[in-house]
Amino acid sequence: MEPDFWRERWQTGQIGFHQEEVNAHLAEHYAKLTGATPPGTPARILVPLCGKSVDLSYLSEQGEQVVGIELVETAALAFFEEAGLRSGVVRSANRVRANDLGIEIVIGDFFEQTPAELGTFDGVWDRAALVALPPELRARYAPHLASFVKPGGRLLLVTFVFDGPPVGPPHSVSDDEVRALFSPFFALERLGEHDLLAESPRFRERGVTSLREHLWLGKRL
Repeated sequence: MEPDFWRERWQTGQIGFHQEEVNAHLAEHYAKLTGATPPGTPARILVPLCGKSVDLSYLSEQGEQVVGIELVETAALAFFEEAGLRSGVVRSANRVRANDLGIEIVIGDFFEQTPAELGTFDGVWDRAALVALPPELRARYAPHLASFVKPGGRLLLVTFVFDGPPVGPPHSVSDDEVRALFSPFFALERLGEHDLLAESPRFRERGVTSLREHLWLGKRL
């Protein structure tokens, strides 16, 4: 997806993917995300394509060290503003951080970031990153994401599976595609699914006849 597409979405307020509340899957399965981290040790959690997600604050409140990656600077700055963290925010180069809370957002293209620069992570929370990408970028995304995850680290991944005309982003990503993309790097378990069609009028208006949200847990090989 072209960077200008996402900048325009944020500029015009077309951010239906943003959730005002902490994601229910994250709240329910948070312990699985940090399950490989020794008790009493903060986990480093990566949130790719994070936008201004309130999930960053939730993870920080659990005592974890959180690093988001976001292409659009406006979105990153909006997170700190709306979280009421402006007074404690430090900016340097392409990073914005609230040091006292252990939250950092790297502004830039996810594919241009490297473990040499950002380090490796105990867990990854992906609610809206994979599904935002077209097929050719999803094929690049999985191995690049895996390069950031420590052996034994966890991936908590949300996907959409729907029937009807293409309406992405978000894109429909089948279970078979998830397995093909991630099984070389993670032992995968599908934790469950949720029917979203009744609560998703914009999808129904576009001709979608079935819409399910699937939740995956991956353990880095």
